Amino acid sequence: MINRLYLDHFINRTDWISINTLIDDSLWATFSSGQLVLLVPKSHPLTKEIDLKTPVYGLTGGIASGKSTVLEQFAALGIETLDTDQLARDVIAQETSGASQLETAIGSAYFRDGCLDRARLRSDMYQSAALKKTVEAIIHPLVRNAVDQWLNQQSRSPYRILCSPLLIETNQHEMLDGVIVIDAPESEQLKRGTERDAKSKQTIQNIIDAQISRQARLGHASFVIDNSGGLDYLTQQIQTLHEKLNRDW
Repeated sequence: MINRLYLDHFINRTDWISINTLIDDSLWATFSSGQLVLLVPKSHPLTKEIDLKTPVYGLTGGIASGKSTVLEQFAALGIETLDTDQLARDVIAQETSGASQLETAIGSAYFRDGCLDRARLRSDMYQSAALKKTVEAIIHPLVRNAVDQWLNQQSRSPYRILCSPLLIETNQHEMLDGVIVIDAPESEQLKRGTERDAKSKQTIQNIIDAQISRQARLGHASFVIDNSGGLDYLTQQIQTLHEKLNRDW
């Protein structure tokens, strides 16, 4: 049985989010009243912590859920964004100190002429918890430092978006003003992931299994964008949320 929620109007900032979303029975318990409640308070923890007046929202989702597409659309609307996936690549780029630290830690077998074999490392990390822990111990502090610098910069954007696949796992969401979850059924993730990354269905399934569960991710959501449909449907939701965030702040 599928329950479809239609939340098509705003009343005020403490009422319901105006986004159509689809929730199946396995996730229904997360929203026992059948309503997605806007949880972002008027008082911002981030504003108090670093005296930043521009609200910052975290954007997250599972593999192949559409994070990059959504982030690109927010950027096209003039919103300042930061992608931690790109940061993670930048901090260990060729000839960086991060790359040197990583090679020392995991061995030169993962490097070719100074360049990291990312595909091999990614595949091995999903098979080895110890390797994953070693890599993250080097990359995460470097990324965190870059994010901190970005957060402390002045901005004229009405709000900003920090995109991170590990937003919740690394507790980054705790210092932000809200969480935007890009949600898609697992079947869609498998389909898109295999087509996009040219990987086997089992490889994509292993990645999904290694990530935080869909239900747990939705449990942290202030806003949910349903990416189970087409691009037009996705764009409509992004525009609606953009207008609300602009109006609220």
